[in-house]
Amino acid sequence: MQRVGPKTSSSKFVTSIFATIGLLALAGTLIMAGGSPTFWSLEWTQSASFPEPRSGYAAGVLDGKLVIAGGTYWEGTPGHWTKKLYSASTHAFDPTSQHWEKLPDLPVPLGYPASAVVGGRLFVLGGYTGSTVNHQIFALQKTGGQYAWRVSGSIKADRIFAPAVSVGRVIYVVGGTTAFEAFDAAGTCCASNTATSTLLELDTDHPANGLKQLSSYPGKARWLSSVASDGKSIWLFGGLFQAEQKAPVTKFDEVLRYDLSTGQWHVMPPLPTGAADLQPLTSLVIPNYILLFSAKKHVWKLDLRSQRYAKTTPMPEAVAVDRFLWLHQQIIGAGGEIQPEGPRRRSPLTLIARLAADSSGP
Repeated sequence: MQRVGPKTSSSKFVTSIFATIGLLALAGTLIMAGGSPTFWSLEWTQSASFPEPRSGYAAGVLDGKLVIAGGTYWEGTPGHWTKKLYSASTHAFDPTSQHWEKLPDLPVPLGYPASAVVGGRLFVLGGYTGSTVNHQIFALQKTGGQYAWRVSGSIKADRIFAPAVSVGRVIYVVGGTTAFEAFDAAGTCCASNTATSTLLELDTDHPANGLKQLSSYPGKARWLSSVASDGKSIWLFGGLFQAEQKAPVTKFDEVLRYDLSTGQWHVMPPLPTGAADLQPLTSLVIPNYILLFSAKKHVWKLDLRSQRYAKTTPMPEAVAVDRFLWLHQQIIGAGGEIQPEGPRRRSPLTLIARLAADSSGP
């Protein structure tokens, strides 16, 4: 593995993400008597339709529910979408009742922000309002039985399309762009000339201090990379670059890992064959694995011990879901952009997957 980047002091914030989101409850179901993990498949189902379908949203788990805030959608009809619109709507999905409920709107319409949950609060930062880059940090929290948004500071950096993860009390914001580079006045997305390779850190105990810059990831800047954290490292998968609408799209197959204890980036084995061409990907950490979901139904699992990829059960529909989250021992995601009616068609689907033992082996 190649190491790059100086050592930082961020290790003092590192705690196990598994302790905060309850992932260890699943570990026993994945371990055989001999101590080796079973191979498993996914059992997919569809639940209640996602209200006000949109993509480019903020998302996280609060109070045992999947919360989705903001995002974008298109005015018009299939085959004749005329203008991209930005939403402030916030909804929560209860996996027990299988119902969606409306929560208070974001303070402003917002698309493509960074988001992560820390201490029972969904933090939303950066993003684009439809006219300007957002610099405020918003936090959604349930207090006294009521959800409410509050402004929790501001950031100086312009960041759009920047994925984020939380580890302990810290949110890490990776890459993104510094401008919304639409191809036309309708909002068709997007060039990525302003893509950045920065890694930024927000201490949620002191959000007024803003973002601290850590070591940038190596290689060329890109956007729409998928980012996940196993509590010890931040993983960056692939990414795209396009200079203008008619220019070719560069598709990266690189996988990078930032070690939180040393502050160093490592170059890891690349994406599995074919995965780079199916980007953008969505990633999700579960015990011992990272799952990668494509808009073309394909799903891969990365074994974090062997560093090997294998395909698992495909998604039931061809849809680019922005975020999948682990909730009540289920994988849950909603919205995004759906095929074959895309591009621009937002998905009303709520997808749920459960892990199932697969006796057929690898």
